[in-house]
Amino acid sequence: MLANGRFGLLFALVSVLLSVPLFALENSEPTSLFSDNSEMNVTLEGPWRTIRNNIKKDDRYPAQLSYTGGDGVRHTIDVEVAPRGLSRRFRVCDFPPLKIYFDKEKTKGTEFHGNKSLKLVTYCKSQGEYEQYNIKEYLVYRIYNLITGYSFRVRPMIVEYKDSKSAKWSISRFSFLIEDLDDVAGRNELKKLSITQIAYKTLDPVETSKLSLFQFMIGNVDYASNDGPEPDECCHNTKLIGAGNDLVPRYSIPYDFDSTGLVDANYAYAPTVLKLRNIKQRLYRGFCFTNDQLPDTIALFNQQKPAILGLFNNNEHLDGHYRKKAIDYIEDFYKIINDPKKLRKEVTDKCRGSAFEN
Repeated sequence: MLANGRFGLLFALVSVLLSVPLFALENSEPTSLFSDNSEMNVTLEGPWRTIRNNIKKDDRYPAQLSYTGGDGVRHTIDVEVAPRGLSRRFRVCDFPPLKIYFDKEKTKGTEFHGNKSLKLVTYCKSQGEYEQYNIKEYLVYRIYNLITGYSFRVRPMIVEYKDSKSAKWSISRFSFLIEDLDDVAGRNELKKLSITQIAYKTLDPVETSKLSLFQFMIGNVDYASNDGPEPDECCHNTKLIGAGNDLVPRYSIPYDFDSTGLVDANYAYAPTVLKLRNIKQRLYRGFCFTNDQLPDTIALFNQQKPAILGLFNNNEHLDGHYRKKAIDYIEDFYKIINDPKKLRKEVTDKCRGSAFEN
């Protein structure tokens, strides 16, 4: 009787041990798409000529995305693609930025599982300088990732664009995917907000200080954190997240950095209303109510300086000329923030709004 009891216990134990890895294997998922920064090699096949001939339409088109996953398996996913954006889509690029739409069932077992749609920053034009702009814009996103978790993560890719209707046409270029806003909010235990405009003092002062100094660092004036040019949407080149539409504080998440001094694209220009000489001239657009946070923010930027410069020094796709220009531009920023006179003249004295407003 005792032997039977021991045998039964042993059988139950073996059954449990065997069942655990089988269950884990059955329910395991690949690493999340934006959880690391390793480069992916992707083939994206779609009707590119048709899309370019109908660039004004927001229609979706069938496409296929193929890549080799971390499991060593080649995955092919049926997706839909649509052109997106404004200036790059209509005025600048030969090939538009894209939005990729995923079917939940078709992404199971892949790094793309859980994503409904994602923005893809594409190659724009075939000339090499445009690829360098893309690489620098990708690295700008990475800079802000080093500063705060209230930021869009990005995933670098070498994408081979193949035309599904022409076997002769294909091109491979550096591109990158941008994390969905819902995931940015979720990581920070918040949600995206649907607000047309807000009072700027409802923004979190610590994070707004980081945002403002970051925008100054990269030479960006093409943004607004609390309102925008469209009456039914807030804001301009930023998105809002928070605990709820009527709750404070709110957090502004920036994106779209091609029109910055750091990227220095040949098609970018400084808004005439701001009376800047060129796109590389910096102008601080932060709010005065965050001036008390500036010392800590500057300390954070100084702490992350080696990592920020490392992004540019260690990127194998960035040409030497473009690398040097970017690093020189960043070094100039550090000279300003670490010189009390320059800091007062170019940052604190340039802030908008009064620090003493109610």
